[in-house]
Amino acid sequence: MLISLTKFNIKRPEKLSYDFIFPHGVDAVNQIKSKSLKSFLLKTDEILRKNNIEYVCEDVTEEKFYEWLPYYTSKMEEHGYDVRAKREWYQEQINKGIHIKGLFFYQNQKLIGSLIFSLQNNVAVGAYKASDRVSIDSHKTSSSLGSIVEFLFLKVASENGCELATGRSRNAFGFFNTLGYLEYKLRFGYNIRPSLNIPLLDSVPVNETGRVLFFGIQDEKFILFSLQPESEKGIEWFDKKRFVKSGIIVQELYY
Repeated sequence: MLISLTKFNIKRPEKLSYDFIFPHGVDAVNQIKSKSLKSFLLKTDEILRKNNIEYVCEDVTEEKFYEWLPYYTSKMEEHGYDVRAKREWYQEQINKGIHIKGLFFYQNQKLIGSLIFSLQNNVAVGAYKASDRVSIDSHKTSSSLGSIVEFLFLKVASENGCELATGRSRNAFGFFNTLGYLEYKLRFGYNIRPSLNIPLLDSVPVNETGRVLFFGIQDEKFILFSLQPESEKGIEWFDKKRFVKSGIIVQELYY
């Protein structure tokens, strides 16, 4: 179901960009905002070894990309997400002279995590990420294979002299993607902005409960909005304090 944003005087950017900036001479891990996440990631090598996980970072050939696609497709379908990586994408990047790399994680020789990204003009661009839901033996609440994949992407970008690591997603959390995905990006310290040259929409989709979290532009301000039915006024459907810790205030809307 789509909810009109016209009465709220809000425009919703269709897509968002996430920027992680590397100041000269500063290690990637020291840019991470969350102290608990940083503490966890500093033990990455130990955690991977303890869980019998190995990884490689390598150039992605056409053959490797096509070999990886079924894994990506299965993970997207498993989580109910759109399958967005296509064979055509790889050819388009190569035709533009863009260098494609990948991080691949294996547990007992089985692929359990991956991230395909590009390097160009001192910018690392995360393109497609797919991972298993792997239980990692750690007492940290922030522990996950996904956060390790993200961290090593930032580490590789920094080691390759990149000044910026960036990626994109659609802008409707709880519908196209999860609230956890947004929280995760904020805890890393990504700066979130509307993607360039994308549509500004007058509506937003809501999930089966009639709720959604999204970034919108209202009176020229870029704001994170929570939208839910009028009948739920005063009911908190997620932990707002987690976003406040990242310096993001959530503004509530009801319809």
